[in-house]
Amino acid sequence: MKAIIIVFLLIFISKQAHSQSFGEYPAFTDWYENPLGFHPLNLHTSSGIIVPAVAAAACLIFTKRDTSLINRISFYSEGGISKGYYLPKTTMYQNNIGFFYHTRNWLYLGTEFNVYHPRDEFNNTWGFGMRPMVRFLPINKEKYRLFFESGAGLIYFLNEFPQPTSGYGEFNEPRTGTKWNGSPKYGIGAEINIDKSFSLLFGARHVHISNGDTKGVERNPGHDSNGFYLGFSYKPIKN
Repeated sequence: MKAIIIVFLLIFISKQAHSQSFGEYPAFTDWYENPLGFHPLNLHTSSGIIVPAVAAAACLIFTKRDTSLINRISFYSEGGISKGYYLPKTTMYQNNIGFFYHTRNWLYLGTEFNVYHPRDEFNNTWGFGMRPMVRFLPINKEKYRLFFESGAGLIYFLNEFPQPTSGYGEFNEPRTGTKWNGSPKYGIGAEINIDKSFSLLFGARHVHISNGDTKGVERNPGHDSNGFYLGFSYKPIKN
């Protein structure tokens, strides 16, 4: 775990040196709403996969392969709900199905497929996407694990998201989002063994949806929310 800490510190320091907005948060955001969203870390953006991926790659290079690991592949499914913290405070329902490959006892790499359903006074649509994931496990016991995970991918909504909210009280957002968006997330969680194959998953996460100004800032209103999830993990056991 020392290698992980060192890599994150190096990345953090190097990005800080090139940032003139260290410690600042996105508009409408307090630190407790997006704890790792401050500049220059920005885990609610594409950095949500870039920073963990660089850290994971460095750790794989500079740490020895654990030959004692068996049953390295696990599959999981989890559902969650998050609530937007700025108007119109969209409720985002989520379901993620994916797999992890256990490259180290404390490091999992994987991919998940996503179904999102945003609901509020202006939005009611479905999104489908895919997201690479990195999971770090500072505590990995025989019966339970605690982890931090982060990832970012693409998601396609059936309708443009978010929709404009002009005239909505004191909040006025005339911009209309797009069907294609980026979908970074990060969070913490726990995994508790039920038996040798099945585990219970639960945790908290931050969710972000935006298109990264690919069609200009006038088409990128964005969405941010925090919430919880619950699910299970299955690991095929080799005899």
